[in-house]
Amino acid sequence: MQKIAVFDIDGTIFRSSLVIELLYELVECKVFPKSALKLVDKDFFAWLNREGHYEDYINKVVEVYRENIKGKKVKDFERAEQRVIEKHKGKVYRFTRSLIKNLKNKNYIIIAISGSPIGIVEKFSKSFGFNDWIGTEYEVDNKKFTGKVINDPFFDGKDKALLKFIKDKKLNIDLKQSIAVGDAWGDISLLETVGNPIAFNPSMDLAKVAKEKGWRVVVERKNVIYEILNFDFLEID
Repeated sequence: MQKIAVFDIDGTIFRSSLVIELLYELVECKVFPKSALKLVDKDFFAWLNREGHYEDYINKVVEVYRENIKGKKVKDFERAEQRVIEKHKGKVYRFTRSLIKNLKNKNYIIIAISGSPIGIVEKFSKSFGFNDWIGTEYEVDNKKFTGKVINDPFFDGKDKALLKFIKDKKLNIDLKQSIAVGDAWGDISLLETVGNPIAFNPSMDLAKVAKEKGWRVVVERKNVIYEILNFDFLEID
């Protein structure tokens, strides 16, 4: 049986979010109107000032992205996606970058999974030499986006997306010997699917589950990587 290593991308490998960077690039390329950014400003600054939650910000970005995608040409997105990769492909965490390299050398099947659009997920994954990838797919008709979401691994559940992927690809996978790495609440179901989960720079929701289940917890801060064995939570007013 084969072993896989499944990596969330946004906040786990990439030190940002692919869909956030894509939204800004689409505005810069004049595919989306400038007003699109104004719609996310409130949530962005609330998060930046530690007065709001990142989840609210990213959800707003996805909402604005989907509101503006209908009727747009696929080729315009492909150009914007490539520009994002060229600008930001080096903006990654050292821990996960090194882990990917080591696991590839050990013949793991390396898979990326993200709620970001499949086009940019594919380009990012190829730049890292991933074997395959899973992302949110949007319906295309006559080389234009209809605005309809075909599937979304974040809202559908990353565990279900992974198991469907394995079934569709007819892979013979030993999940108990496999690895998954994620950083947030949306990755919990994915981490529960494998025998070797890693909570990397975990959000509070994920950190609580990781502590309860005894999962490996790794934090990268500045130029130091910590593996946390025992930890408590500080209550902040």
